[in-house]
Amino acid sequence: MLPTHLISVSDFCVHHHIEVAFIDLLEQQGLVEIITVERITYVQPDQLGRLEKLVRLHQELAIHPTDLDIVSDLLERVEGLQNQITQLQNRLVFYERLTD
Repeated sequence: MLPTHLISVSDFCVHHHIEVAFIDLLEQQGLVEIITVERITYVQPDQLGRLEKLVRLHQELAIHPTDLDIVSDLLERVEGLQNQITQLQNRLVFYERLTD
């Protein structure tokens, strides 16, 4: 992938007022993937949304970086359950229409 399609970790950190060490910690925990091209670390565009979400959780809710993996996992489970509820509601509407 060309570096023009990547976001520099240092630029991201300056923009979000965080330390590069925070991103390194998230990578060590397996929460985000960063790549290195010519000794410069980058975030891939598909990781950007997840990374920004983790930064907001840390900054706005004061969640310690080491606890972000737990919170992230719980949020993903809640989202999965919400999707499942939506699917079940759609099926229920379908069957209710059949009985009308």
